[in-house]
Amino acid sequence: MLSTMREMQEQERTGQPRTPYLRRLFRQRLPMVLGSVAVLAVIGPFGTFQELTLPQRLAYWGGMIGFGFLAFELISQAAIRLLREHAGAWRPMLAGVLLVVTIVQTVFVALLERASRGHDFLSPLGLMELYVYVTVITALVSVAPVLLELKDRGLLAPPLAPPPAPAPEPAAVPAEAEAPPAPREPAFLARIPAKLGRDLLALEMEDHYVRVHTPEGSDLILMRMRDAVAELTGLEGLQVHRSYWVAAAAVTGVERKPDGKMTLRLSNGLRVPVSRSYAADVRAAGWPLHPQRSEANS
Repeated sequence: MLSTMREMQEQERTGQPRTPYLRRLFRQRLPMVLGSVAVLAVIGPFGTFQELTLPQRLAYWGGMIGFGFLAFELISQAAIRLLREHAGAWRPMLAGVLLVVTIVQTVFVALLERASRGHDFLSPLGLMELYVYVTVITALVSVAPVLLELKDRGLLAPPLAPPPAPAPEPAAVPAEAEAPPAPREPAFLARIPAKLGRDLLALEMEDHYVRVHTPEGSDLILMRMRDAVAELTGLEGLQVHRSYWVAAAAVTGVERKPDGKMTLRLSNGLRVPVSRSYAADVRAAGWPLHPQRSEANS
């Protein structure tokens, strides 16, 4: 479930593959869906054991669970498209999708009950009763796939540990013996995976993710570019494009085209475009002192 969230890149630039959608579909969600159908067909809840044979129960529960799975996928896709720019809205989005799916599923089950067992739930009280049953079945079937998908996307990360208690103040020392306070590390550096180190070269926006570049490779972090840049206070660098932030120490050259557009060449080989709205800041920073023309236009 939640497969309609924006798929991460299938392969990171470090060469480590992401789990693609089809693999998650066939290895995680479909086995769970089929297992749920088999269990429901065997135990036959809500009177289906007494009124239907095993093949009929398999068809009944297979149609019901399959329709719910398909409805969840399609409605999630529509919700994601509407909330594409709101990466942190997955909780209300998921709640809204589940609400809509259970309502649609209730109507479908009412029609299925009339066609397969002759039960008429197409009345206000009947639909309310059926809605409770559908909600219970939906919760039991979907909780494991939803949790797996959230975990796969890093949305179930443990909460940040509370800050340590302040240490007791040291005894007063003469002013001349006091050492200057150590510079505070930018908060964003703590988000970088340990395997990439702390030598940040650049940030690159990819949809509602930020790709972190270091000499050790790159990785994706779920957050907005403007929030990431705000957490880099104290680290020398500039935002040079709507989709790029670059550390000053990473710039090894500047390529200028005849039309005046600039491209920064970084120490890891990455080339970063400079938009016109940020060009003045780059020139003022003097990156680097001896710019070079692009080979294609020299």
